[in-house]
Amino acid sequence: MLEVIAGAMEAGKTWLLYKRISDAKLMGKKVQVFAYPVHEGHVVSRVGFKSKAITVPTVAEIESQLEPDVDTIAIDDAQLFNAHDLTNFCNKHRKNVEIIIAGVQLDCFGENFGAMVEIMGRAENVSVLLGVCETCKKQTALVSQRYRDKEHTIPITIDDPKIELRKEFYAPVCWDCYQPPV
Repeated sequence: MLEVIAGAMEAGKTWLLYKRISDAKLMGKKVQVFAYPVHEGHVVSRVGFKSKAITVPTVAEIESQLEPDVDTIAIDDAQLFNAHDLTNFCNKHRKNVEIIIAGVQLDCFGENFGAMVEIMGRAENVSVLLGVCETCKKQTALVSQRYRDKEHTIPITIDDPKIELRKEFYAPVCWDCYQPPV
């Protein structure tokens, strides 16, 4: 089975992933948690829930560290992994284990982020979580606005790179408040 938890930054994706991990452990399942190296050995939600994770930069390393008797595989920040590799990994393992993927579905350019949208279309269960818009304060944020400064006053331009791994340069915003890079 394949489950996807998607949405904007600060929408509660990691909290829901943590809940799924905890529930699987309560059911006696063997769980392995993986995360992109922006984490330091843990998946941590903004409200403080924490789960140990194996940090890996590639899907091949997830594959190489899978234990043979694992029941549930959880992957956080899935949008940062190679899209082709992650899609193939999910297709290969979904029949034998439960896979739970969490990640941002749209990048700061408002485009599909990594494999998220592709995998959402293949999943048996999809949760799309909305964050609170930093600008208008409505719970409609689905995209992440990226800024050049930590004060969130200077939006990026079209020439800036798509990914900045430091989250303090991002803010969840709704489509009405989103300022596309120009």
